[in-house]
Amino acid sequence: MEVNERVAKAGGPAIASFLATATEAWRSALGRNLAGVYVYGSLSSGAFNPRSSDIDVLVTTREPTDDAAHERLAELYRAMLGWTDEQLAGRLEAMFVPVKALAGPGIPDIAVLELHPDEGFKIQPLGPDFVIQKHLLRTHGITLAGRDLAKLVAPVTTGELREAALGNLRRWWLPQLEFPGQFLTRMYQAYAVLTMCRTLCLLATGDVVTKPQAAAWALRAAYLEPWHPLIVSALAYPGGRQPDQRIASIEFVRFTLEDAGIGRSAPSS
Repeated sequence: MEVNERVAKAGGPAIASFLATATEAWRSALGRNLAGVYVYGSLSSGAFNPRSSDIDVLVTTREPTDDAAHERLAELYRAMLGWTDEQLAGRLEAMFVPVKALAGPGIPDIAVLELHPDEGFKIQPLGPDFVIQKHLLRTHGITLAGRDLAKLVAPVTTGELREAALGNLRRWWLPQLEFPGQFLTRMYQAYAVLTMCRTLCLLATGDVVTKPQAAAWALRAAYLEPWHPLIVSALAYPGGRQPDQRIASIEFVRFTLEDAGIGRSAPSS
């Protein structure tokens, strides 16, 4: 399979070649059930950081995947981990979603197979982030196999995007005020800070922008001035001086929740 030029330009020839090979491997594992393979996230929006960005992929299927397919995909992933010296498979963030889930509004009431770099495979219900992912697919997605995304993905309104952002805050970030174990790593601290910038920007402007663009917006926002040093440090990750920012990062999440009308009292450590 030929490499995709947009992927090669954004992420380099190694990633483009890896995804071309992966697409054919998924086709072999899923057979006629494979409907399409699409790239979204930083690799398609022009904000890919070769040092820290995940490789976000959506694999669509004609019908929901079953246990047998899950076993084949897990076996394939174990093989993928040995494909390249760069360990590109270890950076895959993939979802296996029935294609019909993209066509309607809102969040379908289904559970799908997901692959996360730090967690491996798991089956979980689609959440608010799926609405934002659909928007990113429609506006910036790259087709590696299957039909054109503009014909598959329903348009997402600004109101739906804002509701999805609030849903993400309630579902994912609010519980972490009480259970902040993930904030022990500097990588997660930087990720959290930039994600809060992106959320605040979306809630204020209605626009879904890249993390660097959101950080630039936040650094222009006077009301966020007390957080500017934290944002600058997160934007520089993994370069520059990177002191532990666990407490400050948790407090910025708390600030974002409260700014969105969601925050509640919880310990900082």
